[in-house]
Amino acid sequence: MTATLTRPIWTTEYELEIVDKLISQYAPHVPVKQETRPIETQEELDNFCRFRIRGAAHDLFIVQVCAKAINQIATNDPELQLFLSRQLGDDGAHAQHTRLRVEALSGHDPIDEIQQQVKKHWEFMGDLPIRDWFGFLAFELHYELHIVASLILNKRLTKINDPNSASFAVEKIIPDEAFHRLGVVREWQCKYDKASPQQKAEFAVKLIEADEEGQRCRNSYLKSHWEITHRALGYEHEAEGIEVIYDAWRREVLAYLLDISVSQLPKLVSVSEVN
Repeated sequence: MTATLTRPIWTTEYELEIVDKLISQYAPHVPVKQETRPIETQEELDNFCRFRIRGAAHDLFIVQVCAKAINQIATNDPELQLFLSRQLGDDGAHAQHTRLRVEALSGHDPIDEIQQQVKKHWEFMGDLPIRDWFGFLAFELHYELHIVASLILNKRLTKINDPNSASFAVEKIIPDEAFHRLGVVREWQCKYDKASPQQKAEFAVKLIEADEEGQRCRNSYLKSHWEITHRALGYEHEAEGIEVIYDAWRREVLAYLLDISVSQLPKLVSVSEVN
């Protein structure tokens, strides 16, 4: 792989430009905006709470990984420590809001279910997130950047939602997560752009290896999570193309980080592959 491109600055606008291109190419049936309605039945409430519990677990897992990474990965990097402390606090607030909202909707505190789901994340991810800097970076990519396209699809296809959760997402989660993603890209660029050609080649190999491992670890989880998400948000039969878009978006992210064209990437593990 040889760096050949001059990259535009990574922004949320640039992300949306890429995702719009991929949706137009692979899922032109997806609307720009969908009318939503509140939860109406007990089944819908149960589905929504199950979906939000998994979201809280995603955030709490990030909190736990960042807490370990501050001491184990960012030991001599105060800049990274400060960034991770912000990420940790943000995702902790997201998880706590979700926990309290599920409690308000369902009448019971879901903290035990949340922790059970967090345990599953540790089981399928193993030590990758805290093994070394490349493993941690792969974790950040999978839990922050690689999911962007599927989150945008969720937003556009959602038919059922909780107004309180939707408001919190707009006011808090969306801007926080944008800050995290841009910070991850910046962290990589600070190291990669200053590296020698030989170091860049080594970095590229290690990044791809760690990211591929992360994808294999997450495939089964993602398929299950998407089924729960689509059912909860009311669009089970309209999610055609999500796997292709996920794979294509992931290639775009990795190509950007390595400053190469997508065609120069090696063949990557697909989310559709069975472990």
